[in-house]
Amino acid sequence: MGLGNSSFDKLNAEYGEIRRENERLFDERLEKVYTSFPELRKYDEELTMAELDLAFAKVRGTDPSSLQAKRDELSEKRKKLISDNGIDPGYRERIYTCPKCRDTGFIEREDGPAEKCGCFKKRESEILLEESGMAGILEKNNFSVMRTDMMDEETKAHFLKAADICRSFIASFDTDYRNILFCGTVGTGKSFLSACIASELLASYHSVVYMSAKTLFDNLAEAQFAKGDAAGAAAIRDRIYSCDLLIIDDLGTEMTNSFVGTELFTIINERFNARKSVIISTNLELPLLRDRYSDRIFSRITGSYDVLKMCGPDLRSAI
Repeated sequence: MGLGNSSFDKLNAEYGEIRRENERLFDERLEKVYTSFPELRKYDEELTMAELDLAFAKVRGTDPSSLQAKRDELSEKRKKLISDNGIDPGYRERIYTCPKCRDTGFIEREDGPAEKCGCFKKRESEILLEESGMAGILEKNNFSVMRTDMMDEETKAHFLKAADICRSFIASFDTDYRNILFCGTVGTGKSFLSACIASELLASYHSVVYMSAKTLFDNLAEAQFAKGDAAGAAAIRDRIYSCDLLIIDDLGTEMTNSFVGTELFTIINERFNARKSVIISTNLELPLLRDRYSDRIFSRITGSYDVLKMCGPDLRSAI
């Protein structure tokens, strides 16, 4: 679901604070350099005036030769001072936490409207995960805490193969369109591997929406039947359809009806057409998945998803 107005305002305020802090750090750095090398401040100020004089001369059409010579002489003296004293040549460069968007959250485009920067989408996803209660789950479910010591050899081999496929999915995410369906009984690692993928992609500035099937369809129902909140409904749908990766956890635990079937097919089909990835986890075996939903949903999933059948005992009960 999309950010509410208060959360969006909070995020914009965060960017304002980042800009102010980086401006303070820039001023502090510049003053420290000038305090240590007063002559450098003098050269910088004189060079600024020389550039202005040169620009005015060009506008007036007067001979700029003497002004150019003065500017070049000052520039050489400045370069020598910097080189002789080991001063960082970038001391006057602005400081940005994200150089891509210059800490605005948006990247300007010549051929269209500004687009969200990766850093903005990442923070947006983090806020959404915090609001949905999923942030804690991702902290405890990632590749760094993956364990296989409680598995028998067959289950371990099967699980590690699935984990390798997940790592491949992450590595080629920006170049190779893929989807994943995790199916299998409770406690076999479906949600864990989904969370691992979400964690890695969030860390690489991708937007991820991670929802249980029940929460997803409840939100869509609220958006569908909301009265007087067209903007909120549009934001929910936009977030589900526009995020880099949509993860639907525990498909089959929601109350299935015609609304759910229609929305599920629309999500799968629209994101397929837009080449935007989906990960689905379900406790249902494939025949039950086909029976509960429709042939067209089953056909779309089995035809365009890597189907990973998870097996083994319920590992949750062993912890």
